[in-house]
Amino acid sequence: MINAQFFWMILWKHGVTMMHQQLNILQSALEEELQTLRNSIDKLQNKLLVGLEIENHLKRRVLELEKKRILADEMIRKEIAGLRNYHSRHKVDIMNLLGDGMTHIKSIIGCIDEKIRQFDISRAQDLGSTPKEVNQDEYECRDVHINTDVGHDLLSERNSAGLSDIMAHVKADASDALAQALQEKVATLLLLSQQEERYLLDRNVNAALQKKIEELQRNLLQVTNEKVRALMELAHLKQEYRLLKEQLGGCVDKESLSAEIGDKKPDTQERDGRLRNLLKKANLKRWVGTLDFRGNEAEVHMDGEGNFSSKRFNSIDFARMKIENATLKESMESMEHLITSIHRLRLSLLKAKESVTSQSTGIVMSESLDEIINEAKLVKTALGSSLPISWSAEAEIGFDGENISNESGDSYGNASSEKIDSVSAAGFEMVELLILAAHILKEYPMKSNT
Repeated sequence: MINAQFFWMILWKHGVTMMHQQLNILQSALEEELQTLRNSIDKLQNKLLVGLEIENHLKRRVLELEKKRILADEMIRKEIAGLRNYHSRHKVDIMNLLGDGMTHIKSIIGCIDEKIRQFDISRAQDLGSTPKEVNQDEYECRDVHINTDVGHDLLSERNSAGLSDIMAHVKADASDALAQALQEKVATLLLLSQQEERYLLDRNVNAALQKKIEELQRNLLQVTNEKVRALMELAHLKQEYRLLKEQLGGCVDKESLSAEIGDKKPDTQERDGRLRNLLKKANLKRWVGTLDFRGNEAEVHMDGEGNFSSKRFNSIDFARMKIENATLKESMESMEHLITSIHRLRLSLLKAKESVTSQSTGIVMSESLDEIINEAKLVKTALGSSLPISWSAEAEIGFDGENISNESGDSYGNASSEKIDSVSAAGFEMVELLILAAHILKEYPMKSNT
């Protein structure tokens, strides 16, 4: 009787120690999961800080561009007001000069008319007195008559020379005044054309700045949306952390807890993948672009029609962004489909493992394992036959003597084999692990029998 009680006490102590060991193993697993959750929370907080820095940078950039636009508008208004002032002042000066020239020309013409009338009167008087003298002195000496005719010719020549000098002087004065007025008018027109070209140039620059401001505002809105998604993910993680912390207080069965942890792992991997893609999309260089010190994204030039056009590499950057966006969407969809397939195959392997432990018929177990292997091979074939969109950007594009290629993806296999994207490579590895596990489970009954 004493030996039986001693035996039962030894069994009870052994059971208690085994239970304590299981509880310690469970507690260590939960502590590791808790540590991983803490690390993920720290990473998310760092990502939030990066998002806030990006948002503040974009806000400062928008404010600077708005200030530049306001200053440019004020400068243009001041220049236009000064140009109008200058134009009105010169217009008044030109009109005054033309009026003075007109009055001067009219006075000169009046003087010329008066001289002509006086000359006509004097000539008429001379012509009227000459016949009378001939009638009265018909018997005078012929020399006296010749001297009188010579004097009359000399007087007419002097009058005509004076009149030609006056006309030449008037014409010279008038031509100088007109030439000066024309020169001033041409200078004014040149100044007006220069000011108009400057105004058009400033207007085009303002249009380009407005487009840049709108683009930065769109990028700011998109970054804000991504930050909201990150906050939602952080809230979900905090909720899971709280649930795990509550679960640490009680005792949970080992198999149910391991199954639950195994079910949650794909969701955690999927969530980590989404957050990684989120951080990749929220990068400052991807949304803002390469900015120079003056705030312009790329060098802009004006063609013959007065319009602004960007350089050719902007279109290539836009095409590359479209390819990257399509690649990202395709990778997310492929990752979700791959995770569901691997999760289903893993559950099938767990069922097969339970059937092995329950010592069921080996034929049923081998058939289920063969089905799992065949389905895994089908998934592997689908992964090998899929052609991602990212391959379209792997080829080098020649542009003005420059070779532009996409970012190199992960390589699978040897250096001479074809390139495979990261999703396909991860899928290959997971499928290979599942096939290996199925083969190990298939060989397990043989080893146990031997």
